[in-house]
Amino acid sequence: MERAKSIIAALAVAACLPYLVLKLVWLTGGHLGIPEGSRLLDSGATMWTLNALTVAMDGTVIVLVLALTRPWGRRLPAAVLALPLWIACGLLGPIAVAFPLQTLYGALSGSTGSSGGDGGADKLLEAWVWTLVYTGFTVQALTLSSLFVLYVRNRWGALLRSPLHLGETEPDSTPRWHRYGLSAAVLVALPCVAGHAVRMADGSTDSRITDATFLLYVFAALAAVAKLLRTGGAERRSKSRLWPTLAAAWTGSGVLACWGGWLLLGALTGGGRTLGQETTGAALLTYSCQTLVGLLLATLAAPRLRHRAQLSTPRPVSGATARQHA
Repeated sequence: MERAKSIIAALAVAACLPYLVLKLVWLTGGHLGIPEGSRLLDSGATMWTLNALTVAMDGTVIVLVLALTRPWGRRLPAAVLALPLWIACGLLGPIAVAFPLQTLYGALSGSTGSSGGDGGADKLLEAWVWTLVYTGFTVQALTLSSLFVLYVRNRWGALLRSPLHLGETEPDSTPRWHRYGLSAAVLVALPCVAGHAVRMADGSTDSRITDATFLLYVFAALAAVAKLLRTGGAERRSKSRLWPTLAAAWTGSGVLACWGGWLLLGALTGGGRTLGQETTGAALLTYSCQTLVGLLLATLAAPRLRHRAQLSTPRPVSGATARQHA
């Protein structure tokens, strides 16, 4: 297993390098992969700042890979790893779903796929750049999630193997603020769902696949968090395990919050307009609601997860109890 982890870690780091190299070239004034007439050549300080931010984000992936595979990573507090891993899963999750589907569609239909333009003055990047970068992101998603699963299994295996509902060890009813919070998340999700649905009706095939992917994560996150919050009361234990629901809630809330926030940042700073991102009032509403839904669902799920972790942690045996069992 250690050899397998080392190989996966090496693949993850290798998948980060093309993107880092391209971004560093652009930050230092190079134009590798940027054709003549591209809007990126006149993007100004905003795109430079966003490029620097994405370099830091991709570098963080390498740090996370080391934390998930090195002995010192086992000693880190859970909260130190949780936030950057949640963000990484959220940003990479849609790419791992949408990009293979877009590539498959392009191969079957003969389309060149999403190349940032029609090959003329509106073309943002050379086609090979999109393929190289998004292939790297997909490999990052697969390798980082594999390392994350192995890490969590080794550190919190008892929690993941526990039933979804514990029966008599859980309260008899869902706290009122959980019900209100979940209802609010559903209401806020409605404009988000409507926005992606409208864009699916009017957009290209690539954008339809992207919007359909976001809709998939919206429904999966809402269903998973609702299932996670539902308590068993005095009923017998659930036969379902915790980990599938927890994984869906974790990834879904991260995708909604992090991608919604990233799209909102691009729209408000003007960087998204340079990349051809829609920045209308309807789009801003969609991004804002998507971000808020993700944050609401994460806020609801986090206390539930902490409670389950406490129940799954073995309690120290006192001296008196030890003598009774001796």
